[in-house]
Amino acid sequence: MTRYLLAVCVAAVSLVLTPLPSVRGQPSTESVVVSYPSKSITSFPILETARQRGFFQKEGLNVSAVYMRGGIDIKALLTGDADFGTGATTAVTAFVAGAPLRAVMSLNAHVDQGLYAQSKFKTLAQLKGQSIGSLNPGGLVDTLLRRILVQGGLQPDKDVIVLNMGGTPERYAALRSGTIAASMLSAPHSLRAEKDGFTRIALTRDYVDVPGTALIVHADRIRKRPAMIKRFMRATFRALNYLRENRAETTQMIVREFGMDQEIAGLAYRVLLELISPDGRNRVEGYQFLIDSARIAQKIDKPISAAQFVDESLLEEVLRERTVH
Repeated sequence: MTRYLLAVCVAAVSLVLTPLPSVRGQPSTESVVVSYPSKSITSFPILETARQRGFFQKEGLNVSAVYMRGGIDIKALLTGDADFGTGATTAVTAFVAGAPLRAVMSLNAHVDQGLYAQSKFKTLAQLKGQSIGSLNPGGLVDTLLRRILVQGGLQPDKDVIVLNMGGTPERYAALRSGTIAASMLSAPHSLRAEKDGFTRIALTRDYVDVPGTALIVHADRIRKRPAMIKRFMRATFRALNYLRENRAETTQMIVREFGMDQEIAGLAYRVLLELISPDGRNRVEGYQFLIDSARIAQKIDKPISAAQFVDESLLEEVLRERTVH
């Protein structure tokens, strides 16, 4: 009898310790880290919606969205400490330098950035000799700012002082405090800046139209963990659809997460709808401009095709699945 009871106890403990099979064929939970270089309207609402609405969990993913300043996010991808990055332009700079990074899915078809200044400044020329808030050198914000300055007849780091000041909230706070004369801003902070009386000096899309944020991975991830990437993409598509179809809930999320009033959040929602990618495909021609700019900055003569940076093989599989279903 003693042996019988011992056998029953061992069997019971084994049942408790043995992982339960996935429910309805869902994959077991897998931890994933995704970084974002700035809490802006372009990517954060997508990631936050996928997390809050349980879309990641439904795909068996335990996702941690971590703020990492530009440059650090790329290092995390290369060391394996992050599975996805969203700083596409910083990734391009690293790719041109030889880093094995790939853009696997577009989150924003276009960039939402503008140059805003203290109310006393009305033109780009009037900013000569002034301090302008930017983000990490070689990143998207910095690249676009320098493009605006050059086309406007000002030499970066000579005619103006370009400051690396962190994310959009930090730059907007510096602008409001009067610490800087102007700054690059994205929605919803750019919308608040206009409401508060700051001058919109330039919109980047009037100077150059480049892709916005994207999912960036280490090339090895595509080969070694394709199933995980596809699950992340599927959850992301659900988030994009939710954003499009649920205006009230998304607006409230913007109010809550960005500390914006209802009016500004409503305007930010409209900007978000204009930005998000319709199908996740990357605009290769836009990346070519960024790659060529990075080549010039790094003094690399050899041509580099943007097609080498973009890998949509897994995206196409997910799109085919969505068409079938």
